[in-house]
Amino acid sequence: MLATMIAAAATAGVYVLLLARHVHRATAPGRPHRRRATAERLATARLFVGDLDRADYRAELETLAALDAVERPLVVPAAEH
Repeated sequence: MLATMIAAAATAGVYVLLLARHVHRATAPGRPHRRRATAERLATARLFVGDLDRADYRAELETLAALDAVERPLVVPAAEH
């Protein structure tokens, strides 16, 4: 029982460290991801305040998605038969 608890605590600790590392790298200054996340937050805030209507909000997010697709294209591996 003690060994199981120690293993679970070690696994949880490693998981927390990996999450912290990911958050740190994703929010590092100058990262394109951080700039887009900030732009998305601002657009959402403007939508809630009423500075943007739904169509303009959608257009801003489409622009951000297009920039993301250019900078970080999604590569899908070919299906194996």
